[in-house]
Formats: sequence, C-alpha cells, structure tokens
Amino acid sequence: MFLKLVPFALFYLPFASCQNTSSDYVVDLGYTKYRGALNDSFPNIINYYNIRYAAPPLGSLRWQAPMDIESHTSLSNTSSIQDATIRGPTCVQGVPYWRQTISPSGSEDCLLLDVLVPKTPASAYLPVLVQIHGGGYLQGNSQSSPGYMLVNQSQGNLIYVSIQYRLSAFGFLSSSAIRENGVANAGLLDQRAALGWVQRHIRSFGGDPAKVTIIGGSAGGSSVMNQMIMYGGVSNPPFRAAIAEYPWWQSYKNGTVLEAQYQQMLNATGCDGLECLRGQSTQSLIDASQSAFNAGWEGRWYGWGDFYFGPSVDGEAIRDLPSNEFKKGNFVKVPLVVNRDVRCAFLSSKMPGSVTGLTLATAQAYEGYNYSPPDNTTEEMTADLQTIFPYAKQSFFRRLYELYPAGDFNSTFFRRAEIYGDYIINCRE
Repeated sequence: MFLKLVPFALFYLPFASCQNTSSDYVVDLGYTKYRGALNDSFPNIINYYNIRYAAPPLGSLRWQAPMDIESHTSLSNTSSIQDATIRGPTCVQGVPYWRQTISPSGSEDCLLLDVLVPKTPASAYLPVLVQIHGGGYLQGNSQSSPGYMLVNQSQGNLIYVSIQYRLSAFGFLSSSAIRENGVANAGLLDQRAALGWVQRHIRSFGGDPAKVTIIGGSAGGSSVMNQMIMYGGVSNPPFRAAIAEYPWWQSYKNGTVLEAQYQQMLNATGCDGLECLRGQSTQSLIDASQSAFNAGWEGRWYGWGDFYFGPSVDGEAIRDLPSNEFKKGNFVKVPLVVNRDVRCAFLSSKMPGSVTGLTLATAQAYEGYNYSPPDNTTEEMTADLQTIFPYAKQSFFRRLYELYPAGDFNSTFFRRAEIYGDYIINCRE
C-alpha cells in the first residue's frame, strides 16, 4: 500500500545539497560522534554522509571479511565530532571490455553509508529502508538511488540508509587461494556488515532496528536476494522485509573461470600469490582488474552484457546457486516484494509535443538495449550467448528465439532519448 502512494521515480531525483550545520544534528554512536546538516533543498531532512561502518579494506584486509568499525580502535574517537556533511569517496568502479566508454575511478577506503533522517520524526523509532545500489557489481555508490523525495513524502515516518560495498575484483575476486586465506564475495559481506551496523546504531538516529527493510534494483535486487540466501538462510536476519527491483542474476562463474580471473590479476601485476596482491598499490590493482577484463574478453571467458566479476558460490556465504537455494527453501522467511515494472525518464526541451519535457517509459522492456551488441545478427547473438551459457545446446537457443522473437522488442524509447533528450534521469542498470 505504501509503495503505491510513493512512486518509484521519487527515489531518483538529482542530488540535493546541504550547507547549514547545527549542534542539534550531532549523533553520538558511542565510538564516535557525527555532525549532520539540514538539507537545503528539503529543509525537513537531516543528512548524515560519509559514515564508516567498517575499517578500510586495505593491505592485509583486502579480500577479507569486513572488520566492524568499533573493533578498529584507531578509527574510534569519542572526544571529537566528525563531519558528516560531505559525501565520501565511492568504491573503485570497474568497466567491462564491451563498455569502455568511461574510465575506472574510486577509492578502496569506501565502506561508507549515508543516513537521511526526518527533522520532525512522527515517532520515537521509525521504520528504516536500506538501499543496496545496483550497477552490475562493478559500478554505483550510495548516491546512485538518493532517497530525499521518499523521506520527504513519508511525512516524518521513514529513515533512509544507502550503503556502499566493494565492487569488481576488489569485492568479488575468488579462487582457491582466496578462499583458503580470505573470503570470496567480499562485496556481499560488506553489505551484511552495513546491515549489522544499522542494527547496532540506527536507534541513535531515531530508527527501529526491528523494522528494517532492504531494497535494491538490478544488481541491487540480486544483492537483496543474495542477502536472503546468505549462509543458507539464517533464522534471525538483520532485516524484516525485502524489496527486489528487477533482480539481475549475472551468471555465477564456475571454478575454471574464477581461477582464470585470479590468474589474470597475478599476470597483470607480476605477482606470484595473494600476499603479493595485497601488497600492491590501489592503482596497480585497478590497472590489473582492467587488464583482467580485457584478457577475459579476448579469451571468451565472458560476453557482451556480462560484467565478468560478481557473486559466486563459495560454499559458505553463498552455498549454492540462488535458483537452487530458493528451490530448496534455504532462504530467510520474510515478506518479499519483487518489482517488475520500473519507470525511467528523460528530460527534453526538443521532443515534438513535449510539455515541460518530462517523458516516462518502462525500463524493464528496454534493458536488452543496454546489454546487447548493436545491430547484431542472430548468429552473432547466439555466439555471444554461447559464451555466457557455455553448456547450452542449439535446442536452447531455438526455444529462446521462439519465446522472445526480435520483432516483439524495440529500442524506440532510447533512440528518441538519444535524439531529443537533453539528459536522461532514472534509467538505471
């Protein structure tokens, strides 16, 4: 009922600024204090940015489970007040070979979250919505899905938390060596650590840890599902409900591919093992991960639309493929909403007949446009899909094209956006 009253488009308006600060907006978390700021665009919202929930995963902490921030004494400071009015760095972004239109950027010191709190809460302890961003497990940050309008429309009834987690090779590199002396799926464990931080500290912001709902779209939706099956489905999860917006399950790579990814990182750095990788500079590892994307593409380890690095079955946190875990009932038993119809929009002052220029369309029907090679033939598409699904037989592809004939789909919305759009909003991965 609540979701019907608040359109999904309200999540994704451009960033709002914050300037004014006040001693009234200081939150004491026990191990440190943070000062937030009243939002200039939405004066009924207090922003708290750049809050650490875990120690920076640098050096020996690379490809290890995140260390809760309270246990990292060098980062605890109970005497001074930390500034939470400025956004922190994003996690290192990855770029697959087929999407090399942007350069990788970001920081390893990125295990941060943002909290949006209503200035005038409707009750002492409010429900909490925790956003896990999408982006193919390679891209995105805590501001990918800003919740200003959602908190604003809630009339003091909601706290919004958005988290960051390790991405690309930094968050999802796996091999037998890493599983023996570290963890696979570090990015998923980061998400879990952030949810643990919410359980321990959201009361200080006026939130109720017993009323936490997790939400995410695309890879964020897949993350929501992975949180549900983590450790085989725990009896007391750090959330009471889940919302998965068009969950995107990239193919979980088998051991052969995972070992190849690891070897590609070793080759690119000249390392002979994991300890050497942990001793590399951040830039060296960024360069190595991009080299792995290139080597993986050239070796046909992944195809167009595949992001290469991502969650995998490690036997511990993720014990089996998600489809199998859900079939077997190995998931947390909480209410789940799966959203299949997400709106996207672009603003245009040039589109014929446009009034004020806001045009809406459903994104779900057009996702193939972003993840398919342009102007490809059926033979080229089959060859690419064969890379992504190496065990598929020709009967699979024949049936696939029967169920999803190309004539039933088009890309007219995005082509209009390219021609007429001043800029696109709300069209997310």
